[in-house]
Amino acid sequence: MNATVLSPAAPAARPGTRRHARSTRRHGGHARIVEIDGLRAVALLLVVLFHLFGQGRVSGGVDVFLFVSGVVLALSLRSSVRKGTERRVLERWARTFGRLAPPAAVVLAAIVVMAFTILPPWTRTQVVAEVVSAAVYVENWQLIDSQLAYGAAGPLTSPVQHFWSLSIQGQLFVIVPVLVALVFLARRFVVRPGAVIWTFAVVATAASFVYALVAHANDPAAAYFDTFARAWEFGAGLVIGGLLSIGAARRMPIPAILGWIGLAMILSSGFVLDGATAYPAAGALLPVGGAALVVLSIGASGPMSAGRLLSSRIFSPVIKISYALYLWHWPVLIGYLAVRERVDGAIGWRGAGLVLIVSLALASATWWGLERPLARLLSHPGRYRGAVPALVAMLAVPAFALGALWLSHASRPAVEAGGCHGAAAVDPQRPECADAIDPAAPLLPALDALRTDDDNRPECWARPSSEDFAMCTVGREEGYTKRLVAVGDSHSNTLLGVYEQIALAHGWRIDIAGRAACHWTDTPRDQHNRALARRCENWNAAVDRYVATTPLDGILVTNSSKAEYTVAPGEDVADARARGYASAWAERANPATPVIAIRDNPVFGSEALECVLSADDVAAGECTRPRDTVILDDGLSDAVALDPYAHMIDLNHFMCDEETCSMVVGGVITTRDGAHLTATYARSLAPYLDREISGVLGG
Repeated sequence: MNATVLSPAAPAARPGTRRHARSTRRHGGHARIVEIDGLRAVALLLVVLFHLFGQGRVSGGVDVFLFVSGVVLALSLRSSVRKGTERRVLERWARTFGRLAPPAAVVLAAIVVMAFTILPPWTRTQVVAEVVSAAVYVENWQLIDSQLAYGAAGPLTSPVQHFWSLSIQGQLFVIVPVLVALVFLARRFVVRPGAVIWTFAVVATAASFVYALVAHANDPAAAYFDTFARAWEFGAGLVIGGLLSIGAARRMPIPAILGWIGLAMILSSGFVLDGATAYPAAGALLPVGGAALVVLSIGASGPMSAGRLLSSRIFSPVIKISYALYLWHWPVLIGYLAVRERVDGAIGWRGAGLVLIVSLALASATWWGLERPLARLLSHPGRYRGAVPALVAMLAVPAFALGALWLSHASRPAVEAGGCHGAAAVDPQRPECADAIDPAAPLLPALDALRTDDDNRPECWARPSSEDFAMCTVGREEGYTKRLVAVGDSHSNTLLGVYEQIALAHGWRIDIAGRAACHWTDTPRDQHNRALARRCENWNAAVDRYVATTPLDGILVTNSSKAEYTVAPGEDVADARARGYASAWAERANPATPVIAIRDNPVFGSEALECVLSADDVAAGECTRPRDTVILDDGLSDAVALDPYAHMIDLNHFMCDEETCSMVVGGVITTRDGAHLTATYARSLAPYLDREISGVLGG
């Protein structure tokens, strides 16, 4: 029995011969249940069709994949246990990853090429990081670490995103056989190792389900990719597969109608629920429960059974190319959207059809040119025959991706910001800078370094998953002339490098504390899940304690103008926002300590950055947006009016005139992602922010 649900299938035998009321075929000495291959094909088609035609909705296809993975692994382990599992773990890994890794490597290599050709240059670093993670089956954790939520297709969506499910499967294919082997290695202390294994599978599955409920309630975006939250789907398959392996399922009186009910549950899952927000919590019971009914009904006889349909010839071609189709369809879709510059991800029926045709062609070529020869190679005797292609694939792709990124960085022109670059170019007191920037010179920062042009530091920053109150110090820790604190969200920490320049110039100490999607206010910020809301409340309480107990000469505050708030029904949001700021500021030890509010920068939107790819558009002044659409009300000016010792600083006139705001000023790109200032441009604001702060503090 092949132990991988997304691995290439064996060449289909002619269905029709039924043994023990289910179809089987032999491949490499392992029996395959054809109906399970058919179920895999149904699940795969759901994933692909919903990605192409589902308008952002998510089916239960991946949940079914994970379940069927568990079923197949359980059946395979049953055979291996009889032969001594502890001696066959490495052989199993070699065979499994010998099939999985090479086709994945081909697609990942193609994604690297795509990242350096048709995708925006600023996505390269993130794509390379994800390619490396996907090659070694930890892409799901990379997505969690990068704070990327599962989203619909778009030209700025990761082309590697779909590898998260393969990563979870790969991790479980490593972990489960090891646990089984350990039990059998200790069999002199274990009376019935088989019973211990299946008992552990049931308990672990239940524990994972409970964990998924809690994790989903607290942080659904992270839970979606979490191996521990997804393990119950795989574990449910292990348990059902265990029942099949010992013949218990065949002794159950399972009516054929349950198979059809199961199929209906699977097919309807994407329409009844939006899997992007409902899974892997209780909502995933719909597709997983449906898959369980289908598998349990395989033994049901009759020409009208669901098993007869799943084992029919109609699924054979799809079964063959299912793994490659899953690998190819997503990057083809993302590439198509990037070429067409459809930022909303809507490709229409014609576009979706074209993507499907191209994906089918690439999947077929991958099957005939790579997967089929691999299947023949791995069917020959030799315990570790698959280890070589697996290791080559898992090592070569990261080397290729990292090498391409290094060459890209090495080929950058050596240009540094300084003098008249950035804000100085529009400073009326520096007329020499008005025409000092060569319009033909490369923009700063380099396009492939745009997203990473950030002065933020881990020690100054609390990530969404962190419970800590992170604070760092720039300037002098001792012997300072003034002590300030800067607090806020990511828009505050974009100024970290600027604060450091100012502190060093004056001999000041500036403590900096930032938190993702959270800022200092008594009005709750809408966090969309309980865990983030609780952590933000705790962070605000820590800021309150700090300002209430620390002698300060000034408090710097700024935050995203796109922040949303939770207010009482009928309460005016603007009033609640202003009162929330003022109430928090009132916690400072000395009411006369100046609060210096810095107005948020223009928010252009990530799609607007496409204009900087064209030197002609930049030269023609096309990289602008109407001022009233990008300068949003952050509420700080209303709060300043409520506090007699609060002051407002607005530096947006260095990026905007009365009508428009620009994404390129003085040869420098002002925004790294459409919302945050680049570190390069922020540093050019240092003398002007210094002047404003010094004016408030009296030097």
